Amino acid sequence: MNFHKRLAKSGRQFGQLVDRPSGLFVFGIYDAISAKAAVLAQCETLYLGGYAASAVRGFPDFGIMTMSEVVQHVKFIARFVDVPLIVDIDDGYGGINNVIRTAEEILMIPGVAAIHLEDQHLPKRCGHIAGKAVLPISEYLGKLKAVLDVRDALNPHCKVIARTDAFSASGGKKDPDVGGDSAESIKRLNAYFDAGADYGWCEFPSPALESAEAIAHGVHAKHPHATLGFNISPSFSAEAWRCSPLTDKILNDLGYKLRFATYPSLVAAARAVYKTALAFQSNAVEGMRNLKKSVEGSPTEIVNEMVDLQTYQAREVKYDPQAFERLLTTEGFGAIKK
Repeated sequence: MNFHKRLAKSGRQFGQLVDRPSGLFVFGIYDAISAKAAVLAQCETLYLGGYAASAVRGFPDFGIMTMSEVVQHVKFIARFVDVPLIVDIDDGYGGINNVIRTAEEILMIPGVAAIHLEDQHLPKRCGHIAGKAVLPISEYLGKLKAVLDVRDALNPHCKVIARTDAFSASGGKKDPDVGGDSAESIKRLNAYFDAGADYGWCEFPSPALESAEAIAHGVHAKHPHATLGFNISPSFSAEAWRCSPLTDKILNDLGYKLRFATYPSLVAAARAVYKTALAFQSNAVEGMRNLKKSVEGSPTEIVNEMVDLQTYQAREVKYDPQAFERLLTTEGFGAIKK
């Protein structure tokens, strides 16, 4: 498949999945190996978020990651898995020219099916961290239109998701019934759909049904067929999840046909490493025995297989005259038996 067909494939496939009656859920990963594990679990699409990309480098999602770091992060993952990817480009990493360059870099990576651009004011931060402020609508619309123009020129099948953080941003007028500034959020999302955004995303501080309903009803009053995104966020507290009546069906029926969890793999991995490290600290040898037993027979048991090491060994055999003899006369993964 040539380069441009590969570019078009992911966006087209992604749009078809979202348009299904049940919509689409997108699982959030943090690096190439977590992406491969999610694909082995039959995830149809993956979400590459700034929160996870920052955290694996030891930073908070606080506008610290640079555009070039994010591009490299996406490239490593996109070359490793063959499913559509949603990529978080934060606020575009600066002004109009930065946004254009960011879109040009990201949209030319095969596998990228959608990008989302947020309307936060610098310094941006995760939508669940206090201190958020949003741009004037006109300023964000300039950024959004620039991204749409780049998309139309380079990768027309890629989807553009416009995100607003106005619901709980600094200076907002909170509606006591829904817990945030629903009026401003609805106004913004409608303006973003008017400008040509494919999907709209309002970032909520909790999984409250009332807020999800208010935004959906407000947007659909003007754009009845608009597709909304909902972040099934790990940042929502455990108590909030216990109290929330939300289900996938409720969200889908409200028009949130694009649903995603931004960094569940990161939370799960940190817990797994913590528990494993505790066990090894107590008894390293027994800890290794138990670890090997726990992963035995699973698709993630052998990391060499997950990263397709045998393909690289086969390349060596094809082009290096001594490679076959080395595999024949040494032990280890991929050794050739006489």
